[in-house]
Amino acid sequence: MNQFNEFEGKRFVISGASSGIGKKIVTDLANYGAFILALGRDQDRLNSLKILHPNRITVESFDITDFSKLKLAIEKFSQEGKVDGCVHSAGINKFTPLKILNWDIFDKIMKVNLYAGIELTRIVSSKKNSNEGCSIILISSVAGIKGEAGLTAYSASKGALISAMKSMALELVSSKIRLNSISPGVVKTELTESMEKYYPDGTDSIIKKHPAGIGQVEDVSNLVLFLLDPKSKWITGSNFIIDGGYLLN
Repeated sequence: MNQFNEFEGKRFVISGASSGIGKKIVTDLANYGAFILALGRDQDRLNSLKILHPNRITVESFDITDFSKLKLAIEKFSQEGKVDGCVHSAGINKFTPLKILNWDIFDKIMKVNLYAGIELTRIVSSKKNSNEGCSIILISSVAGIKGEAGLTAYSASKGALISAMKSMALELVSSKIRLNSISPGVVKTELTESMEKYYPDGTDSIIKKHPAGIGQVEDVSNLVLFLLDPKSKWITGSNFIIDGGYLLN
């Protein structure tokens, strides 16, 4: 039995689709019969993703902070049918200790993680682009709730994303659009693997901070699917923590 049979023929926009959590969300939705606009920077990876479901996955490759291209891509996709849901999974991280804090890097992290999430929400939630009942999800992080040394910029962007989500959810509820965020702990992706070198004891120190172990992309995708599904129609303005017990420490 298809537990997400409501997705058949529905239309979704996913940013950060070329890898990690975003890629898993796209493949799961396509497997359940949805049509997806997959946004990312890596054209080759996006093409590999499209091959899995060539009739269901549309790919667009550009920098998510190029808001004019973002608007055009979403409007083109919605012309074939309005959007039923959206996930902002694009994100970047970089080790930014105070001693060597680089404001150019700080600004870039904020643009991708925060500004692009807000702009994506603004564009998708337009009446001409979305259906009633549209569900929008912003992927934040537990770093936006509990700080980590050296992650000032990343933590700031993810904490601000949660706060922005709550305000936007209040504005959009009258349009019958739901908005929530998800704050994962460390999930095994290309992004987190690139950060392992900054921890004194490598992977072991990361695992020890997660009593139930570090997560897999499907752990987050399963929650995303629930929040996109009409079964969660009474949920909006909430931040969902899925962290393997990280915040218990």
